[in-house]
Parts: sequence; C-alpha cells; structure tokens
Amino acid sequence: MAVLTNSQLVQARTRLAHRAEASIPVWAIAPRPCAQENATALLIGTLLGKIPADDVAALCTPILEEQRGDGSWGGDFSKTLEIVQALSQVSRPETRPALEKAVAWLEKNRKTLRLHPETLVMLGHITGLDAGTSIKKILLPLLKVAASWAMRAATPSRRLAVQVLFGEAGVLSSRARVLLRNQLADGSWDGDARTTALAMIALRHAGVHSQDSLFERGFRFLRVLQQWDKDNLVQSRCDVSAWMHAASVRGLLLSGCETHEVAASVLSLLHMQDQSGGWAMGSGQRVDLLTTAHVLDALTIFGDTPVETKWARRRAVEFLLSTQLPNGGWSRTASRVGLVFRRGLATNAICFDTTLAVLTSLAMSGESLPSLQQAVRHAVRRVRSAQHSDGSFSVGAMRSKIWSTVMAVEALDAAGGHRTEIERAQEWLAGQQHLLGGFGEANGLTSWHTAWGIRGLSLRPHRFAQELASARMHLLMRRDDESLLWTAEAPVTDEARADLSRVDDVTSFAALEAMTHMARVRESGARRSRKRVSGE
Repeated sequence: MAVLTNSQLVQARTRLAHRAEASIPVWAIAPRPCAQENATALLIGTLLGKIPADDVAALCTPILEEQRGDGSWGGDFSKTLEIVQALSQVSRPETRPALEKAVAWLEKNRKTLRLHPETLVMLGHITGLDAGTSIKKILLPLLKVAASWAMRAATPSRRLAVQVLFGEAGVLSSRARVLLRNQLADGSWDGDARTTALAMIALRHAGVHSQDSLFERGFRFLRVLQQWDKDNLVQSRCDVSAWMHAASVRGLLLSGCETHEVAASVLSLLHMQDQSGGWAMGSGQRVDLLTTAHVLDALTIFGDTPVETKWARRRAVEFLLSTQLPNGGWSRTASRVGLVFRRGLATNAICFDTTLAVLTSLAMSGESLPSLQQAVRHAVRRVRSAQHSDGSFSVGAMRSKIWSTVMAVEALDAAGGHRTEIERAQEWLAGQQHLLGGFGEANGLTSWHTAWGIRGLSLRPHRFAQELASARMHLLMRRDDESLLWTAEAPVTDEARADLSRVDDVTSFAALEAMTHMARVRESGARRSRKRVSGE
C-alpha cells in the first residue's frame, strides 16, 4: 500500500505546522480564481494612492493568467468590465494584449450584457468614465430600482455603500455616517475585502478626506489578506483563520503529530470562540454552524492535553443543539434575537452539508447532555431519508456528491449502527473510482476528491484494501516534489464561502490524512475512548 515514508511525512507535516503557529494573527490563504479580487485591490489601491509600485505587477499576473481565450473573465460582463478598468489604471505594457482582447469582447457582447448595478455605480466614481454625470441625468431612477433588487440579499454595510454612492458627491449623509460607524476593529466592513473596498469608495465619494485613518486601516486589512503564491500576489476575500486552524489540528493530529505541536492552533481557536458558543470562519464574519461543527470536531480529536478544551466544546454543543431545526437538520447560519433563534428565514433553510457535519461533531463530542441523544436520533432520521436508491447522497453547498456521501457515511458511523446505509454508500463511492485510482467529478480527477474518497472507504479497510491502495498511490503521485504538498487542481466550491476555492492548504491537510495509513484507526480509537451518545 502506498504510504509516505517517515521522512516525507515529517517534511510535509513540518511545512504545514509552520502555518499553524499562533504568532500568525490572520491565517490568510491564496485562493484561486482571484481575478476580480485582485482587480478590486488594484482599483482601491490606485484610488487611495497607497499601492506599492513593486506589487502592481504581482497583482496583475494572476489576473492575466485567468483570462479566457475569448478575452473575457468567466464570461461575466461585470467582472470583465471591472478588470478592464483596473488594468487600465495601472498602465503596464504586459497588460495591453489582454486589454485589447477584453475590450473587443465587451464591444461584441454589449447588447446582451448583464451588468451588476454595484459594478456600474462603483466604476462611475473611481474611473475616468465620467459615469457619475450620466447616472444622475439618465440612469439614476432606473438604477436605484435595479440596485435595490440586486442587493436585497447583501449585507447591510454593502447596501449602505451603494446607497451612499447614489447620493451627491461630498455630502456626508446620515447613511454615510452609519457606514463610518460600521467599520470593524480590524479595519474592515463585514470582514470582507469586497465590502471593505466598496465602503471606502463610498466614503471617499461622500467627502471623507483621503488622509482619514479609516482609509489607512481599511487598506491595511486588504494588505493583510494578500498572500504570495510564488511570484504572484493574491487578494483573498476574507479571513478564514478559524477554519484553517481547525483543519490543521485535525490533519496534523491524524497524521501523527503530538498534541503539544498543535496546541498553538487550539489556543487560537479557543480565543476565537464567539459568546454564543459558535465560531465564524474568521474575524469580522457571522458565526456559522458548519465552521462551528468543523472546530468542535477538531477540538474533540485534540482532547484536553496540554490545553483544556472541555468548556469550549460544551458551549459549542449547547449552541448547536439550540439551533437544530424542527425537521432534524441544521441551517448554515442562525440569526439570534435575544435568546430566541429565528427559523424559517431563507438564510436558515436546511443545509445538508451542515447537517452532516453537525451530526458527526455532536455524536463524537463525548458530551452526555439529556437533549443530545434525542437530537442525534432526529438528525439521523433526516440523513437516512436523504439517501438515494444507488446509495449516494444529494449534493449540498459544496456541490460535490462525493463529499456529501463521505460526510454522510461518517455521520451515520459516528451515530452508531446503520450498517446497511453505510455499506450502500461505500459501494457507490467505490464505483466512482477511476481506473487511475483517483476520484473526481465534473472537473476531472483531483487530489481533494481522491483524499475524500480514501477517507470514506477507509472505514472498511479490509473490504476496500485494493481500492485504497490504488487511490493512495494515485494521490502520492500527485504530490508536488518541490513543496512536498498537494495542489488544488480544480475548484472546491462552496456557494457561501467561495474563499475555499482552490486552496492548497485545505487539499494538503486532507491528502496528508489520507496518505497516513493509521489515520482513521487512530481517529476511531481516540473517539471510542469518549462516551458515545448512542447509548452503547
């Protein structure tokens, strides 16, 4: 069976463990694709006159690499227009061929354009289009209606920024003052790079002086989230420190690290816990249940040595139990009013991926709260009812049937029993394996899918010994010889958190666990030592 040698394992773990140090205040990542985010960074940097000259080329290179053959970026008119304006502002010679192709595409498709109002309003105030005058005289009434409809699901700060941009230049309205007060301690608005850039553009339009400290703090937030990817500079959308520290705790422990080696990450997670008991993916963001389940799972594997995590785990369990929906599932987020959680909202519709993650983390938490067993049984009924006739489970927010099916297998296994459903799901999973040994979906074989395929089949290592050996060999061959890690070759897409798209660290942690022969045995042994909630 293909496994990493001890020296290879130590080298890979060491590289990943460096990222898990508590001295890193924000675990920013370099996700791909990033063209629109890099364009936003160029636009706001040029507007404020703060972007370092040495970084301009590094920000432009990833943008150029993602351009399609037809000249567009993603076939998206708004995105392409923003990128064209950003590249036009920096006036670098290497961008000229790309600009010519993009402008030709924009001209060709202008009759069928789908221009987001946010893009038009934003560009009208930071470029040389003189769109401000045109908007006021011709488009303003219609654009206000369109923007109101298009931004109905946006965060309050984002809606406020667009509304401020509709106002007269240099007028610090009541909305602009509210927007000023919405800036967070880290300099951001909503912990999001795009919203932060839009808010700063709006406040400049409202007459706030360019030397105001809010612009310095806002731009510093964007800079913190910029990460070097070899010679390229990539603008990340938001801080995902909690998610990444949890991934590091799980991946490193299950690949043989000692608990003291990940204690720094655990301390970071304890510090990040919200007063509700949950976790957000990173600073400035809303608590979400998928991240909370992910962190609880990592802390359960860690245990209480050398850092005690018992009380953090108990608070998380109580929080998750309080947010279970009447149908047995869980939503992505929980809106709280006082001590009552509102249910039935569009944002609180059941999320199958969240339900699976929460069920697993609760079943393995080791807690013995009276309501826990009932919640687990209720969730199991919901999961079992979602299994298809071929043994697979529906695609969730991650848009991956392999991911959902493996998560369902682990959830049912954690709850105890349900052997028939688990075996049907594993048989379907084994049938998805390619002749080359890997796993993949619409985008072809990927290291991430292969790692998850191994994770699902390794619950029955003797039944699927041949498939596991083939998959591990395939995964080992996909490792980068220089970095000793794995690259996310295709998107790992999450509708609500696109920041996890093509993140090498996430893929490497998953692959490292999959390549470690005893990872699943070690996990099962550690978790069996805790009191099971199934009543065994």
